Amino acid sequence: MRYYQLMTQRCRRGLLQTGLIWLAGLAFPLSAEPIHHITIDGDFSDWAGVPSHYDPVAGPGVLHHGIPDTHDTDHKLPGDIPAYVAHPDVDLVEFKFTHDQSNLYAYFRATGVIGRGSPEKGRYYVIVTLDVDNNETTGYALNEGGYYPTSSGYDMNMEVEYYRDQYNTGHYLNHGARNQAELDAAIQDQTNGIVRILPGSYKYYSQWVWFDSSSEGDFHLPPPDADSSITFVADKGPVYQGIIHIAHSADGHEVEMVAPFRGFMRDASGEPIVKLGKTLKLSFSLEASGELAPGGEWASDTGDPIVGYYLSPFTKPNLQIAPSLQDHHVVLSWDSGARGMVLKQTLTLTDPDWQVVNGSQITNRIELPATAASAFFRLEEP
Repeated sequence: MRYYQLMTQRCRRGLLQTGLIWLAGLAFPLSAEPIHHITIDGDFSDWAGVPSHYDPVAGPGVLHHGIPDTHDTDHKLPGDIPAYVAHPDVDLVEFKFTHDQSNLYAYFRATGVIGRGSPEKGRYYVIVTLDVDNNETTGYALNEGGYYPTSSGYDMNMEVEYYRDQYNTGHYLNHGARNQAELDAAIQDQTNGIVRILPGSYKYYSQWVWFDSSSEGDFHLPPPDADSSITFVADKGPVYQGIIHIAHSADGHEVEMVAPFRGFMRDASGEPIVKLGKTLKLSFSLEASGELAPGGEWASDTGDPIVGYYLSPFTKPNLQIAPSLQDHHVVLSWDSGARGMVLKQTLTLTDPDWQVVNGSQITNRIELPATAASAFFRLEEP
């Protein structure tokens, strides 16, 4: 839960504003970045205001948390130390993540060329792996797929595959199955637009392309997504291009991609798996086959996870309080983009009893009588 709190004293002569306090009721680090609208066109200037995360530049002896920075994908156990592989095309060195009201955006920069592969059989993957429920007992651990440094709890991916040096598919993945029977059940749910976030594994997963068309995909989805359809896909084609898009810099070292919320589907109650107000953990990886690498080996590079990324609908609600033009009243107001938040009030912070200010959910302005007593206010997301 996330909220903003304003400590005020309401009195007959006017208003004393004693400070704005930001509080977050979560036990782990929270990164609530402002909304950014990114155009996927290969012009990266609209990423300028998005914070960067960095990964080492790979080379012999360069370690990332004790793991060779670019490494083989053959090791699978949590404590394994994979072998160094010289593969500059997967050497992730910078990554960013942001969102707007309906899309997730990812940025990658590598030492080599992202997406490059041999025309005969090269494969390349641009991967963002998501923990969508903040629960490490669901999903899978990265090491199961040969990704290091490892971490756990990842349920879904937004991903682009290149095959034979060409864009192949932009798809969503669900890792919510541990055997074939569970995978079959998951796929059956997904034909009806339902994703269940369950314990999973790397081996048993489904992947699909989402189309904003009721007929382009193999499975027409039910309401409220009746204008959409999906097709399940496998590695190496055939080519299906849906709502996930990617664009490259001229030199190929940078890419930007978008994955709309809707492609992650809904839970059994009809709630979107990814929506504003949710908190995500995110892992960025690049992976490729080795035809163009010096040693001819598959390799990958994974960045440190972004933990506690909050899909905030605004930067700050900007809660303010001021005297009313009418005597003996004060006005609390907040940005129109924060409409839908709930204003709450308590008379003390020692043992607070937060009470909803009636009517605040449908507005961004409340007028209250001034009193001699102190009062404390906060805006809280429902």
